[in-house]
Amino acid sequence: MSHSRARSKEAKQKQTELIINTARELFYEAGALGFSMRVLAKRLDMSQGNLYNYWTSKRDLWYNILEQDFQEFECQMLKIIKTHEGSYMSLLEKLAEYYFIFARDNYQKYQMMFVTIPPPAEKKGRKERDFEPKTIHILLGIVQEAVESGELELDNILHFTLYLWSVIHGTVLVSKSILFDTNSELSTFGDADNFLTYVTAILKKQIAAYSKLDI
Repeated sequence: MSHSRARSKEAKQKQTELIINTARELFYEAGALGFSMRVLAKRLDMSQGNLYNYWTSKRDLWYNILEQDFQEFECQMLKIIKTHEGSYMSLLEKLAEYYFIFARDNYQKYQMMFVTIPPPAEKKGRKERDFEPKTIHILLGIVQEAVESGELELDNILHFTLYLWSVIHGTVLVSKSILFDTNSELSTFGDADNFLTYVTAILKKQIAAYSKLDI
């Protein structure tokens, strides 16, 4: 490959990253329905036509952002799993804590990844067709390994995994609601971080109820 072609490829990659990062911030600001490719092009100081050379629709751009964010999220999950020493129960507790910390520190990103409905489109783009987040499958794999190792005894691995998933995500949404908003009259449940700590402790007890370990 020539130096000029290599520089051209590097420049395009940098431009792609700039578009993705700028689009992510615009999605945060305007929401999925309020987002506009015209506004994005203006913010990037580029023509709208040139922007469409990168993505055919804002929905495809949305899924490109999700793909990148989930890759980073799942990479950290796998790092926690790889470096973990101890029981599967303590690993599940670590993963729950990671979800809570991630949502606390990156709530707009969390909403876009797990909550917000994507922009409408007449047909699926390539990014959407290829999009397949693995977070729930990573969690399922840990639960399956815990059962196979004899550490957990479950009658339904799929439902137990989905239950854990539901509690974690439900807790995040409640912790970000007006129930913990100090500006709201309904804010009577104390500190959100203390609530997350409480839920983590309850989850630990519930998982322990299925554990064969002497803990």
